[in-house]
Amino acid sequence: MFSIKQILFCLVVILSFRPTNNAYAEDDTPKSITAEDGEFRAVVTGEGEPWFDPKTGGRVKFTFSVTDKVNNRQYPVYLDNVTAKVLNLSIFQGKLIVLGEEANLHSSVTTLIDLKNREEADSFIGFGNTLSPTGRFLIYRKFYPPQTAEPAVMSDLVLVYDLADSADGNRMRGEDAYRNDPIGRLTEVGHPIYPESNAGKKHYRVWVPEENKRHAIIPNGFFWFDHDRKTAFGDRIGDEDYLVVVDLSNGLAHPVIHRMPIDLRSMLRPEDRENPSILHDAQPLKLESIQDVKNGRIKVHISSRIPLQDNSMEFPFEEGAPAMSQPTQDSAPPTHKPQR
Repeated sequence: MFSIKQILFCLVVILSFRPTNNAYAEDDTPKSITAEDGEFRAVVTGEGEPWFDPKTGGRVKFTFSVTDKVNNRQYPVYLDNVTAKVLNLSIFQGKLIVLGEEANLHSSVTTLIDLKNREEADSFIGFGNTLSPTGRFLIYRKFYPPQTAEPAVMSDLVLVYDLADSADGNRMRGEDAYRNDPIGRLTEVGHPIYPESNAGKKHYRVWVPEENKRHAIIPNGFFWFDHDRKTAFGDRIGDEDYLVVVDLSNGLAHPVIHRMPIDLRSMLRPEDRENPSILHDAQPLKLESIQDVKNGRIKVHISSRIPLQDNSMEFPFEEGAPAMSQPTQDSAPPTHKPQR
């Protein structure tokens, strides 16, 4: 059994190691990644420059060519942190949002670069980073190190980063709390919106000893709708799957959580529904799309490794007024829409 300090020490070692060549970037990084708004245009130039840092070993340094369209000038900005691969770029309120990965655990790394000051404004790591349609919010699962303890005791925590706010405003303890804690500054970032215990009590803890209380967000990530006011995703608690819709209309500090059970058995072909082996193999489910159908219902398309009789479900969804504490509003069972 490893202690928390041992796990965090291993994490420091993992994140401080970098490959000493650019094979990681050379194999997978697209040749041209750009982002543009009314004021700026940014382009990744090349595949990243490998170099050796005596303190941390091999690193990859990225250069972005930035065009200031308002002042008609061009200049470079640089990215030199744990990022080993650039996946995508966006621009929001004068900040270049670099979505990338680190090389060892392939965790998502997000870096914010102030395009006017030409310096890094913030960076953090997580899993499954997904930008909202307006580009203002980024949703992701909190990073935690590989589960070296037996049994595994980590549970998923869903966080939202507000790109319109500062680095300090996106940390519940503020930046000063992490002066001597670089790992905490990278991982304890964002506003907890799910599950209820984290959203209500405002903490980043993911250590959950009780197995039937752990959350495992269903693959294929997060979906935004209703003009960034709602986000939806799948969650597995124990042996049950759920559709979760979080209403953020009253701000990130007051999420209202709606959790609705997904009846896997009813989605299978009739001849498969009583077969325990098939029920087991049908999991985990994948959410392919989520649609707000504008009539008090949410339509979800689901896929599985096992053929489904019906991969479309509709869930009743009632708008709930935000409460003082962040409640879970359990809804009625879903209905199925047969495939034509």
